[in-house]
Amino acid sequence: MENKRFSVNIGITLSSNLISACLSMLAIIGAIFLFVIEKRETSIAFYVFILLSFFLFIYSIVLGGQGINIAREKSFVDILDLSYTKQKFNYQAITCLLGISFCIISIFFTKTINENNTELHDINKNLEKLIEIKKTDNQKYIQLKNQIGKLENRIKKLENKK
Repeated sequence: MENKRFSVNIGITLSSNLISACLSMLAIIGAIFLFVIEKRETSIAFYVFILLSFFLFIYSIVLGGQGINIAREKSFVDILDLSYTKQKFNYQAITCLLGISFCIISIFFTKTINENNTELHDINKNLEKLIEIKKTDNQKYIQLKNQIGKLENRIKKLENKK
């Protein structure tokens, strides 16, 4: 009887650990999702696989909870048999593994954002042209100022001759 209780407790402990792993994976999915949305281009397949993995982790947690509940109810009436919880715990593990797989697969449906944005390139070209025009205009301004200065000097000389 003690061995059966120990076996059921091991199953419950493993299920609890899988539930913790699923909760951790949900947090990781959130981080992956935010990173991918910010830094990468996505396709519809990315969203499908990331949502499937999210729901599989949730379902895995539900299955684990159901298995633990069955073990609790059966142990309350002193029925310690692994066959009642085995199916739920097996499905829990399978859905958790599928969730991990789909999460990894979703990353393959993203690609890096093209850094050669044509709009930014055009803006940079226009800025370079404006800087060049300013330099040219500055040089013309200095030349005109020098010519005006020379003309003023000539006018003063002509006025002094009168």
